[in-house]
Amino acid sequence: MTDVRLQPNRPRTMTTRSRIRRPLLAGLLTATTLLAGTFAFVTPAEAVSTRHFTLDDAGALAAGELDGAMVTSDGRVRVGVAVRRVELGGAALAHSIVRGEGDTVFVGTGDEGKVFRVRGDDVSVLAETGQLLVSSLALAGTTLYAGTLPEGRIFAIDTNSGEMREFVQLEETEHVWDLVWDAERRRLFAATGPEGKVFAIDAQGRAQVYFDAEDAHVLSLAFDPSEGGGLFAGTSDDAVVYRLRGPNEAEVVYDFPGNEVTALDARDGALFVAANEMPAPRPASSSKSKNARTPRPGKGRLFRVDPEGRTERVFSRDDAHFTSVRIGEDGLAYVGAGKEGRVYRVSADHQSATWADVDERQVLAFEPAEGNRRAAFVTGDAAALYRVDGATPDEAVWTSKVLDAGFSARFGQLSWRASGRIEWQTRSGNSEEPDASWSEWSAAIRTPGPVRSPGARFVQVRARLAEADAVIRAVSLYYLPQNQRALVHHIATKNGSSPRTTYPLTWKVNNPDSDDLRYRLRYRAEGQTRWRPMFRENERVTSTSYDWDTSGLPDGWYEVAVAVSDELANPRGMTLRGETVSEPILVDNHPPRIEGLSARGNTVSGRAIDAMGPISRLEMSVDGDPWEPVHPRDHLLDTADERFEITLESLEPGEHIVAIRARDAGGNETSDEVTFTVR
Repeated sequence: MTDVRLQPNRPRTMTTRSRIRRPLLAGLLTATTLLAGTFAFVTPAEAVSTRHFTLDDAGALAAGELDGAMVTSDGRVRVGVAVRRVELGGAALAHSIVRGEGDTVFVGTGDEGKVFRVRGDDVSVLAETGQLLVSSLALAGTTLYAGTLPEGRIFAIDTNSGEMREFVQLEETEHVWDLVWDAERRRLFAATGPEGKVFAIDAQGRAQVYFDAEDAHVLSLAFDPSEGGGLFAGTSDDAVVYRLRGPNEAEVVYDFPGNEVTALDARDGALFVAANEMPAPRPASSSKSKNARTPRPGKGRLFRVDPEGRTERVFSRDDAHFTSVRIGEDGLAYVGAGKEGRVYRVSADHQSATWADVDERQVLAFEPAEGNRRAAFVTGDAAALYRVDGATPDEAVWTSKVLDAGFSARFGQLSWRASGRIEWQTRSGNSEEPDASWSEWSAAIRTPGPVRSPGARFVQVRARLAEADAVIRAVSLYYLPQNQRALVHHIATKNGSSPRTTYPLTWKVNNPDSDDLRYRLRYRAEGQTRWRPMFRENERVTSTSYDWDTSGLPDGWYEVAVAVSDELANPRGMTLRGETVSEPILVDNHPPRIEGLSARGNTVSGRAIDAMGPISRLEMSVDGDPWEPVHPRDHLLDTADERFEITLESLEPGEHIVAIRARDAGGNETSDEVTFTVR
């Protein structure tokens, strides 16, 4: 939260450019599709003993649901604001909002391109543009300007009569991303794509290119009428913010990390910038297809540029990207997120709060409170308008995320660090998402005590903050998970080609609750019924390997049993055991023998015999020359008794020595030699 990046303004070439033209970017997909995600809470992996869930920081406390409550960055749950939902006539999403007179707001929606007028709770369709999405709105007196896609059209709507006319269709434009009205000069600015242009449009609908960026899209505009302010533009794919001094007069304010500046707002010389690091933009059709692909989530970064040009990152989320930002009269930034339907409140000194939380997944546009007029915001999935009550709610509710004990568990004490009047409840169940199979919420308690919900794998905690100054700092729930049995599998020994009497045994284990485990090993010859221990009871084996000394055993096939116990982690009455038997393992510690080795003429013959077999290799050396392989009579090394007959050619007359070496499958070797004379 305190990451600060300072970078001076740098020149940017405005005459020659290499444009990457992308039909659409991750920002549009964010606005027109749904996002899903989870936040995982992990308990320590320990023996089956008393454990606890403890939620005591901002991330853990904010991972649940907030209804009139908020979570601040210092890790506290407080009474927040109440929100009231207004349905918007079945629209797929609401993408833009602008405030009218009194309690009236206008909302631009998709996927039928309608503009709604909402007075209090009275909702009516003001205009139908016939476009896919009303992506931006700007109000000038009684004229409402509506920017749309996919044809780059801007409509002018009389807010009294609802009469609509096409104001302008911008050249080389498919998407009108943002609109800003300059009341002093009576002109409209439009941020567009995919040519990355800002247009200035006069009251008669005459448009001229005011700024031509190097980027494919200008996504966002902000106008600050204060001295030293002006018009700002944010882009993709390079996430650059420009200050536009006049037609084709631009300077770089900052080149932000990420690949899109989705939203801007300026007030009193300060500028807040929502810059997202999105996955590679995916092209989207300009047709009116209702089938959209779900994008991968991005990472949101909120920056503040002060009047002296200092740039600081004041807030960030790695699990959600930001879709909107507005500055309130209090100087705080209100940031809409494209995941989990949340609005964050952020100050210049890096303090933040999860300010509002709704059922829809995306908060796409926000209007801050102004005077006695309430804040409001709109959502996607599905379209809705939320009005924010100015007063704190009579009762705020914080609900934890679903807490997973891993296995069926018995619940113990519920305790907390908090102040003020708070009522606590729990519920439990064995499905990951609460449903009808879960228990009802328990009776409320006001002092720490035993959990009153039945044992189960999952549990949830709910707290009602019944007075305005109530604060939750931490909550802990103790539980004892049901002990799970560990199981051994895949017992094996390493195959080797060299003689050995020590066999390194290894095995794998499935240890569901991560207990400390102890192993006991036994063996028996294949066909026998009696098991023999490999080591004494007082030897404690806790690793998944053991070196088995077979020097005192006859050759043969043996079975090995590995027994596992969690006695090191559990009381005697709760200890669980299991045992697994290996496939037969060959123990072969004795070399083969060579019998009947003889020479007749220039032919050497004999037999290689092993107790276990098979003979795996036969070799010959003549007069001390290097060993070379030879074949048995049938050319196959596949039995424990192999006869060989070797005819030696081109031997010089005189005495010769031929050595024969035999190796068995266990790597044991033997050799013998015979002397003969060639005449």
